Amino acid sequence: MTDTAPTPHALRRAKLFWEQAGLDSRGARRKHKARAYLESGYLSFQAALNALAAVCYLNAKFQLPNYSAVQMAGLCAAVDARFDAIREACEALEAVQQHGPFDSGADEAGLARLSAEGLRQSARVIAATRAYLKAHRKRFFAP
Repeated sequence: MTDTAPTPHALRRAKLFWEQAGLDSRGARRKHKARAYLESGYLSFQAALNALAAVCYLNAKFQLPNYSAVQMAGLCAAVDARFDAIREACEALEAVQQHGPFDSGADEAGLARLSAEGLRQSARVIAATRAYLKAHRKRFFAP
């Protein structure tokens, strides 16, 4: 990734990814409260991917492994070490991909734990991204 300012297009896309991360995070909390645990887990995973994608786009990384939060965190760690600390959170978030909506014998208590863990780990990813964006505010968002 580079130290140059992002293009206007990349900046717009990064802002969209960041906004979508917030929407997905709020949706995950709503789904958890409604006991739609698997959907909550999926949205938590998607929130993390969108937050990490915002960092990637700001740093001119456009070919993203949209299936792996761990790999995206690795791309982000190349520009800022704080993203090394969230790799475990990303691994936990990827666990939701092991479950499908048509799995037989889904254990509701297990899905509730998966959803709650997804909410916690997604919040860690979003917090790391928010801290990165605040630290680099002038570089990316200077008038």
